[in-house]
Amino acid sequence: MTRKIYVIAGEASGDLHGSSLINEIRAQSTQPVEIYGVGGGKIRETGALSFYDLARFHVTGFTDVIKRLPQYTKAKKIILDGIKKTRPDLVVLIDNPGFNLHLAQKIHALSIPIVYYIAPQVWAWAPKRILKIKAYVKKVLVVFEFEKKIYEENHVPVVWVGHPIKDLMSGVHEKKPAGKTIALLPGSRKGELKMLFPVLAGAARKIMEKIPSVDFALIKAPTLSRKFYERFIKEELRGLRCTLVEEDSYAAIKGSDLAIVCSGTATLECALLGVPMIVTNKGTFLTYLIAKNLAKVKYLGLPNLILGKESFPEFLQYDATPEKISGMAVKILTDKRLQQTMKKDLEEVSRKLGDLGATRRAAQEVLIAL
Repeated sequence: MTRKIYVIAGEASGDLHGSSLINEIRAQSTQPVEIYGVGGGKIRETGALSFYDLARFHVTGFTDVIKRLPQYTKAKKIILDGIKKTRPDLVVLIDNPGFNLHLAQKIHALSIPIVYYIAPQVWAWAPKRILKIKAYVKKVLVVFEFEKKIYEENHVPVVWVGHPIKDLMSGVHEKKPAGKTIALLPGSRKGELKMLFPVLAGAARKIMEKIPSVDFALIKAPTLSRKFYERFIKEELRGLRCTLVEEDSYAAIKGSDLAIVCSGTATLECALLGVPMIVTNKGTFLTYLIAKNLAKVKYLGLPNLILGKESFPEFLQYDATPEKISGMAVKILTDKRLQQTMKKDLEEVSRKLGDLGATRRAAQEVLIAL
């Protein structure tokens, strides 16, 4: 008997992990399985049926979410209509809690079991979401070890599978330039780039004043076009030795001496690639005000959260200035003892993210729930 699974992801990272999960489910399943996919280009490449491109809705901050509400409402209706029509045996939700938890209530009402992979970070934002998860979700698959205890204490069935990003980083070989190189990762959304790019460009110029031989590698996000970057390069990076990296970005990051990175999943990528980093972010005043009141965590950089200390300097909002970022960058690049301390902390982050095989373990749990 053919079993049906609906996999629903959202942004670029969820799309990537969703595609890996789909491939692993197919590889492990001992019975015929049809997989329906909602996500982006990576999920499309798996050949998932009834595809809907949810990953094209890139939002930055609360104001962007409000602007996109009509599109999200329409998307939710299309996806729910598809689920009602196909009647899957199981739905797998991946990350993207602002959208997926609204879907979860409707899916639960259809008596279709739900597995939540890369569960909502209730320890950081909106802790009451755990009540919805408890009500609607059959099993939660968490990627951070400390999350397991939080869900267990709230009597939510949970399995720690490890972080799938570790599998992606495991086979990367560095491309090491001759001199010192700084990787610039200003985010994967247009809003992030527009806010951070001038800051990073200003910091780069000040770093060059102190270390004239330094080169920069601007890491292109797969969700954004080359044309979008070219305008910023022409206007902001003129006169700097900066290369736009479109392919083998992980190799370029691994070969860098330092990364200046927008908070988010990219901080984990840098950590697993063994690169010391400076974490930064800057949003609109309204987004900052709301986030400041809602955030339940001390640090924004995921490696710092995992370690429980600010091993990697954070410059956020009003502290995200060219002067502060460049000053810290020069200090890291010229202080070997600080570099060694950061390298040890990077190894600890990797250890705390679990063993390789997170996607394989997640697929096993999905098939058990089927």
